[in-house]
Amino acid sequence: MRVHLTPHPGAAGFRSTPRALISRHMDAPALAFAWAGIRPGDHVQVAFGYHRFAGGWLMQDGLETLGAKTIPFGPGETEAQLDTLRRLKVRVLVSAPSFAQKLGEAGAGVELLIAAGEPMSSIEGRRERVQSALKCSALDCYATSEAGLIALETPAQDGMKVLDDWVYVEVVDPESGQPVQDGARGELVVTHLSKQAMPLLRFRTGDLTRLERRMDGTYLPGGVFGHVSGMLKVKGVKLFPREVAFWLAGHGLDHLQHTLRIFTSGGTDRLHLSVRGEPRADLAGLQTDFQNRFAIRADELTIEPDHQGQGVQDQRR
Repeated sequence: MRVHLTPHPGAAGFRSTPRALISRHMDAPALAFAWAGIRPGDHVQVAFGYHRFAGGWLMQDGLETLGAKTIPFGPGETEAQLDTLRRLKVRVLVSAPSFAQKLGEAGAGVELLIAAGEPMSSIEGRRERVQSALKCSALDCYATSEAGLIALETPAQDGMKVLDDWVYVEVVDPESGQPVQDGARGELVVTHLSKQAMPLLRFRTGDLTRLERRMDGTYLPGGVFGHVSGMLKVKGVKLFPREVAFWLAGHGLDHLQHTLRIFTSGGTDRLHLSVRGEPRADLAGLQTDFQNRFAIRADELTIEPDHQGQGVQDQRR
């Protein structure tokens, strides 16, 4: 059965056929991969799944459109991945940063890493650790299963550049849904510009970021650094627990074993943060950095080797 679609009024010259829609979905990431430094003919190993998780397919289509020789590996199988990287002299790896670092520590080396699926540039020091392990340049990438590839860094490593011909992005206040000023943190909202089969119109991703409009396009300068889920208001300020976890990881602390305790004393909110780790002499500096990052003072910050994290404990009445 043939499907005839009505062209979008602003899509002059765009053929409204299923194949054209698929091609458009492939062309947008291909352009982004080109500005990231991937070349036609490059061997690119993709360490994302190809089943119901869309990660592998999102990368594969754009890479093939660009003309790269793509190796659809999937996650895991460290030894097999290492062998393939070496035998085929793979120049580019597409992977979650944690797995990429694992491959590097096992002896792998590539020239370029496209890191996605987990935060990288938004966690202090993580890019440097990954680059050191793989002896490569690592670029941050942001995509969702619903919207496809949204933003990718250039070799300048100064923020993820949005695919402006593919999506229009906004950052809104998670509570009111109203747009915030450029540079203010908030929830990323995505609208497709040319997709006609199931386009997204002001789709709220739930992801936290900042927006910066430059002469050459729109950027997410701080990466994606958290999620709106579990948002709390403490001392009148919005606090996102996952952003706190990213902050802990950036300081080399155990972000999986921490307790964020909020309670009321003398009619005022109090915030105590406890985390597993070795004792440190720079607690005052950490508290200052916490306040600079979140605009809230941690009334108490403790680091204990045997701390058993209990997540968020909101004990206010």
